[in-house]
Amino acid sequence: MAEIRSNAASVEFRNVTKIYGRSKAPAVNDISLFIEAGKLVTLLGPSGCGKTTTLRMIAGLEMVTSGQILIGGADVTRLPATDRDVSMVFQSYALFPHMTVRGNVGFGPKMRGEKSGAIAEKVRWALSLVKLEGYEDRRPNELSGGQQQRVAIARVLASGASMLLLDEAFSNLDAKLRGRMQEEVRELQLRLGIATVLVTHDQEEALAMSDRIVIMNGGKVEQIGTPKQVYS
Repeated sequence: MAEIRSNAASVEFRNVTKIYGRSKAPAVNDISLFIEAGKLVTLLGPSGCGKTTTLRMIAGLEMVTSGQILIGGADVTRLPATDRDVSMVFQSYALFPHMTVRGNVGFGPKMRGEKSGAIAEKVRWALSLVKLEGYEDRRPNELSGGQQQRVAIARVLASGASMLLLDEAFSNLDAKLRGRMQEEVRELQLRLGIATVLVTHDQEEALAMSDRIVIMNGGKVEQIGTPKQVYS
């Protein structure tokens, strides 16, 4: 069993609804769910089911219309993304093209005003975890897709975030590399005990990686269970 990090956090949705603009149909409709600290939970469903909106509400990139979101037991419903201790890896990885790998990975600690020695140590630690030692001085355009994804994950780890959010993070990779990265991310998640929420439409990906799967459709949660429970 993984040793849960001291800053690992749970997430709870309490009757959360999200309606965009003047739309009468909710993107997310009165959902309640609990994501345990240290677990990898997948939000699975077709396009438009509300899974990405749910992920973005955890991150604070979208505000709820009604209901509550708690992270680590604290109500963060109205907190902006900058005040939430979570980090997201986007489908495009969102690396800074003008920065080296070192600069990208150390960006979070630098913005918090940490000393250069502490930043360098966090960068070394994070890059060793994702097996990118020796890549510190490369820029994103000198890296493969899989390497860029590793840098994006290392940036999350160096930031010390209590939660990792993955938005279709493997979809831009070819099939062979996608499978390998899924295994590596799952191994890393288990090793660190960091709560992770993955959004995907790929059932095989959900089955291979998840502790629990949340099946969404039409803005609602249809089923929650282990991979075995969901697909038995």
